Amino acid sequence: MFLVGCRPNETKTLLEPSQALGPVIAEEAIRAADANKKIAVITHDDSWGPPSTVEQAFTAAVEKQGFTVFTAKAAFLGDPMHMKGLGLQANDFFEAVQNAAGAGAIVSFAGAPLVTPDDAGQLPTNHPPILVVATRNLGAELGVPAPPDRLESLLQAGIIQLAIINGPSDSDSATPPKADAIHQLFAQNYTILRQPQ
Repeated sequence: MFLVGCRPNETKTLLEPSQALGPVIAEEAIRAADANKKIAVITHDDSWGPPSTVEQAFTAAVEKQGFTVFTAKAAFLGDPMHMKGLGLQANDFFEAVQNAAGAGAIVSFAGAPLVTPDDAGQLPTNHPPILVVATRNLGAELGVPAPPDRLESLLQAGIIQLAIINGPSDSDSATPPKADAIHQLFAQNYTILRQPQ
């Protein structure tokens, strides 16, 4: 929808950074899931269209490593034409976590849940690690970004364990990216926020 007026080279430039998202979030999810070979996904419902190219690349990368992916929740995120109130609603988030009880990790392509640190008590103590993709877009499709300070508060509260946001890391303590093209592209365009140890 946003790429209609772009020439082929411009479209390629717009899509290239997001091509690194799927493989990198797959690596992080596999690491988080450890020996459990099931990964749950929170995605958008049909009102936002088909699954994003990033989600498709993620699923392919995870399945290539012998893991299975299942949808814990296809949530209604609101009207993408009206940004106010847009996002993963609290009741959908908690339902997804409940549905993913047997998974090794949960990945939200629906952005960060619209909850506060005070809501941490509503999560089961043994919930799977929750990884959030909170970027402006997921390839040619819309993403659901979130302010870094809100993500940091969710990480501090233990509601989520990892979040990916737009923009390269400005931290000197950031882990140097691997040398391959995917990780270099990712590091130039995205930052991983992690739960404090």
